[in-house]
Amino acid sequence: MIRKAAQILARQAWFRKLVMSTPIVRELAGRFVGGEDLASALAAARGANARGLKTTLNFHGMHVLDLAEAEGAAQQAMDALVRIREEGLDSNVSIKLTKIGLDLDPAYCQLQLRRILECAAGTGGFVRIDMEESNYVETTLRVFEEMQDRFGNGTVGLVIQSYLRHRAGDLDRLLDRKASIRLVKGGYREPASQVFRSKAEVDAAFNRDIERLLLRGVSPAIATHDEAAIAWTLAVQARLGLGREAFEFQMLYGVRPDLQERLLADGCTVRCYIPYGGDWATHAVGCLRRIPAGALTRFRHSLHLS
Repeated sequence: MIRKAAQILARQAWFRKLVMSTPIVRELAGRFVGGEDLASALAAARGANARGLKTTLNFHGMHVLDLAEAEGAAQQAMDALVRIREEGLDSNVSIKLTKIGLDLDPAYCQLQLRRILECAAGTGGFVRIDMEESNYVETTLRVFEEMQDRFGNGTVGLVIQSYLRHRAGDLDRLLDRKASIRLVKGGYREPASQVFRSKAEVDAAFNRDIERLLLRGVSPAIATHDEAAIAWTLAVQARLGLGREAFEFQMLYGVRPDLQERLLADGCTVRCYIPYGGDWATHAVGCLRRIPAGALTRFRHSLHLS
């Protein structure tokens, strides 16, 4: 209940402003956020690479309603791609379409996306399009398919959410196209008519999709901190006779570093998602919801909060 209330509060502008100006909260968020600018995010990526982790950089935020802000977000993605190439980092970039203007004008958003992907193609980079709320799914799929046809699988990929009730066919649609897919359970607060709500239903849908993705996917990515889902993934991988290099686990920066290290030691590929920029409050709250209760208590003690 407390975590759900925190999630709701994190969407409120006044709450974000409050927590972003509170020193103790900023210290806490520093565990989960790469920093407020690209230089800080690149430093976080260098540190992660040194520990054997691949990374994804994301200029955090969504639902931009200002053209200049949308264009600035697109420029951030391009700057990141250039710097990743210059520094030889093992990293890619992710974006949300509403961050680059989808709510303002779909045509304008696609123009910004093409600019980003042209930069990615020129630098040998890769861009993952994040999936957003259910009412954006079909538009996002159509935009991705157009860009995949134009730029290819080596330049652009997509995120798919397993908890959507009526979109099971989307995974097959993308598998048929040999798309690069990052599979997640799904994390938006949506009506029960649109998404599975119970843990049992969400877990079952996710496990089904993991098996389908490992069976037919191209460089699939399984994004989870759930140890049961990880165990299921490894069991399916073994049953299908796949090597550990055939897929990767993806996790959030600063969440369950112990688990990330354990998977690396077990021969798995692990990529961590590093958000950066000024709009980090919502992301930080989401990370707190993913930390097991015991670990959260130890984390609170480490900050001398109790």
